[in-house]
Amino acid sequence: MFKKHLSLMFIFVFLVNLSFASTLMRQLEEERIKLVEKVSPGVATVFTIREVKVVNPFAGTPFGDFFGFPNEREFTQKQEGLGSAFIVKIDKKKKLVYLLTNNHVIENATNIKVRFKNNKIFKAKVIGKDKLSDVAVIAVPFEKDIEKYAEKHILKLGDSDKLKVGATVIAIGSPLGLTGTVTMGIISALDRSIEGHPGEGFIQTDAAINPGNSGGPLINLEGEVIGINTAIIAGAQGLGFAVPMNQAKWVMEQILKYGKVKRSKIGVMIQPLTPELAEHFGVDKGVLVAQVMEGAPAEKAGIKSGDIIVAVNGKEVEDINDLQKYIMRNLPGTKITITVVRDGKKMDIKVKTAPWEETVSVENMEEMEAKYGLVVQDITPEVVERFRIPKVPYGIIVYGVKFGSVADEAGLRSGDIILTVNRKPVKSAKEFWNVIKKAEVQEKDFVVLFVQRGISKIYTTLPILSEKK
Repeated sequence: MFKKHLSLMFIFVFLVNLSFASTLMRQLEEERIKLVEKVSPGVATVFTIREVKVVNPFAGTPFGDFFGFPNEREFTQKQEGLGSAFIVKIDKKKKLVYLLTNNHVIENATNIKVRFKNNKIFKAKVIGKDKLSDVAVIAVPFEKDIEKYAEKHILKLGDSDKLKVGATVIAIGSPLGLTGTVTMGIISALDRSIEGHPGEGFIQTDAAINPGNSGGPLINLEGEVIGINTAIIAGAQGLGFAVPMNQAKWVMEQILKYGKVKRSKIGVMIQPLTPELAEHFGVDKGVLVAQVMEGAPAEKAGIKSGDIIVAVNGKEVEDINDLQKYIMRNLPGTKITITVVRDGKKMDIKVKTAPWEETVSVENMEEMEAKYGLVVQDITPEVVERFRIPKVPYGIIVYGVKFGSVADEAGLRSGDIILTVNRKPVKSAKEFWNVIKKAEVQEKDFVVLFVQRGISKIYTTLPILSEKK
């Protein structure tokens, strides 16, 4: 009899626990639904149009007309893009609603439109963008009562420095054009490095992210945005990345204040501290200074090759990403304290930072040549013999100049030798075009060329065309 009562008691307890678990799951589901319903109206879909140059494979052949291609060797074609964004701020003085998105969503776009959950569409403009962090700020003007809608649906920005691996996160966006899509997962890792983004540590998540999610929010269970969905790895599953919110907030503040992001550098080449190197130098953590650039702030301050940087302004440096982040997130000209270990002794060194400049590389020199009407070549023994040019320590030769081009207007002629650009020696055609591209990115009006023509040497200015021209 006792055993029968005991069995009935176990069944009763089991049913009670099962009922409690079911109730708890329903409550969790209801809270998740409320959370998504609250956040979703603050998320928008971004539509872009880009003009891209297309090489015509049928130029000069009868197949062009058949396939509908123009007769030109190159022609411009409109390309549609899709992404996401979310409301972060309202400026009543400027009458603008600000949204955060990814740089790659709006980069080179000639037309940007934003559609909110209420199905109202607005033309947006770029306030500022930052390729390094992949963050951009766009805005739509006050019209159609968007300011009232936006005021209700500004998303709260969380503190990404408090994130823990394993925490639940939700991604909202428009993957593959499916607006308002919600996916859920966990934080898989923190401070991930992605090639081409030095000093920018990314959140890794297994929440499903697809093309179109870019620029949308990654939120926590409190409904706070803790990241901007930004990247996926082609062919991989469960590997998505997001810009940490604190990183994005810093970029946004810089853009709204200066119109661009100002970063710092001290001029050192660094490398990771391997266990063997750590043992050799007698330290547990830090970053090894491999080389100090001549004339750089680090050299002027007294930092030397072989120093181990262990802290910046009192913050411990565990890896290269830490060092880059702690230095770069200062305005140029800021005095910072670099703590190094040298010959087993720790010392503090004051360094005044210099402006950090993004490395620019030209992949297609033919596009640049067509744009400026200028063809340049490296100086090789064959070129020296062909053009009978005088011996020079460095430089590139002007092979051709298109009539009426900016190069023609600058007075350049075939056979000229470009020795320097902005007083810096140029040693190859690729290096020359990289400098020109960099000037475009920096929105310079012109560069100064030092040119040798026969036995004469002259200075001239080459106008810089904007990236959209």
